[in-house]
Amino acid sequence: MVSFPNPRRRHPYHMHDMIRAQPEFLRETLKRLRAADVETFLEEPSSLVVTGCGTSFHAAMYGARVLQAAWDGRAVVHAMHAYDLLQEGLPPGADAVLGISHSGNTSTTNAALALARRSGVRTLGLSGLPDTPMHAVADEVLAIGSTHDHSWANTMSYTTQLLALAFLARGAGTGLESLSSRELSAIPAKVGQALRSEAGVRRLARRVARKERVTFLGTGLDSVTALEAALKIRETCSLPASGYHLEQFLHGPMVALDRDEAVVALISRDDGRRARDIVRSLRIAGASAATIGSARGNDIKLPAAHRVLRPIVSVVPLQFLAYYAALERKANPDVMGTDRGRFRTALEPLFH
Repeated sequence: MVSFPNPRRRHPYHMHDMIRAQPEFLRETLKRLRAADVETFLEEPSSLVVTGCGTSFHAAMYGARVLQAAWDGRAVVHAMHAYDLLQEGLPPGADAVLGISHSGNTSTTNAALALARRSGVRTLGLSGLPDTPMHAVADEVLAIGSTHDHSWANTMSYTTQLLALAFLARGAGTGLESLSSRELSAIPAKVGQALRSEAGVRRLARRVARKERVTFLGTGLDSVTALEAALKIRETCSLPASGYHLEQFLHGPMVALDRDEAVVALISRDDGRRARDIVRSLRIAGASAATIGSARGNDIKLPAAHRVLRPIVSVVPLQFLAYYAALERKANPDVMGTDRGRFRTALEPLFH
């Protein structure tokens, strides 16, 4: 992990290229999925565990929710961190495990798949690349791309994973009949529209980067987006960050608000008046709060998307925010702090 190939010393860093190229990566993922035999890939288990680490675990959380909805109660789906699966074993009754990794080389995820395979359950892999170590520990692997994410602050790997999971969920059962093939096909173009937020997000990043911490809020599946946004900004520039469900933030965390905290709330056109009321209350409490999404009156507007696909669109401006906050704080967003000796030394034995 600590050896970064072809490092860049100034903007545009690799992360910027990866963010901007996401529409094309998403098109490739759709092409690969349409060419694969995805109908037999999952084979509707009675109990499925979706697992991963880091950004891929956030994709697993998303995947567990959309697959549970797709099977409409006919199967139980758990999101379980690969570390916990290794330490605790499989949940009772689990008969399949789906591991998610962009590189296919995440040691903890692959070890969890190997453990599941030894336990006699069916093991599946969702990999961003073909011919990876994941292929040796999973019964079947679906490769959804051909390009390694060039920044350690993974961006395109996350959006392609979400699109693949949404595609699989739509074909898995009847619970997502409202999600059409046309809406899936439109996602690369919608992400292209979301890229137009770059200039506005860059201005927002100047404010956020001066704060002592930042909190991201979202509803529905975008509560997972809030967690991913917090991870991204910590990875790129070490700014303390947290992610919460919008309503959940009222139940304790709000009392710690002050003028040293930035709040970024994802508000879609699907959210009701209460979402606006909550943001208004945060501002009264002293927070610097910005809104992003498809709802009318947001500070940064995004195209509307089906609720299942919305996280693929809404994460894009938050990726830009992490990138430009890093530039404001004089950090290299690509290398996850490994240009500082103490972090490189600490991480060396943990990532191999």
